[in-house]
Amino acid sequence: MTGAILPEDRPLESIPTAQQMLIRLHEIDLTDFDLKLAEEQMRGNKIWINILTIPVATLSLVIFTFLGAWITGQLILSFLIAAGIVLTIGKMFEGFDEQVRWNARLEVERRIAETEGEFGLIVHFKHFLPTRYRHLVQSLKRGRYLYIDQYMQAVHLLQRKLDHMKFMDAWHLVYPHLDPANQPKEGEQTDAPH
Repeated sequence: MTGAILPEDRPLESIPTAQQMLIRLHEIDLTDFDLKLAEEQMRGNKIWINILTIPVATLSLVIFTFLGAWITGQLILSFLIAAGIVLTIGKMFEGFDEQVRWNARLEVERRIAETEGEFGLIVHFKHFLPTRYRHLVQSLKRGRYLYIDQYMQAVHLLQRKLDHMKFMDAWHLVYPHLDPANQPKEGEQTDAPH
């Protein structure tokens, strides 16, 4: 994934207002980043695989053992062969499970990237977050979305505790051209050179 474009690289007209940033922050639905929920969505109608794995493995082991013992007359050898078969099938299920987890993680990272957008979101609130989130902010600046749990915690913290007025004041210090107090009133002439 490519890194986010930092504000100093953007034209002034494309920088959002403080109000727009706050709206974006409060529109975030944290359930979009829940890994367990994403895994369940990825599994879809194959959720039964996890539920039946142990009973099916046990039943298969018993059936193959006794079937092999009945055919060959060797109970221990039949048990070992049946255990090998069940272990192989179990590894296949485990591989499927790992693939689902990996795909769910990639999907959640994609959702974070989509939420952050090209301009970024949480990186602009870094001064309002505790220092323990610095690795998250650095990662987001680079366009890497690995810290899913920290991202959810940071968004939750900002949605609940952020002082909107302080954020707007800080935003207007960085981008004074977006401060409504600096905007010319109707009928006023600007001193722009012709």
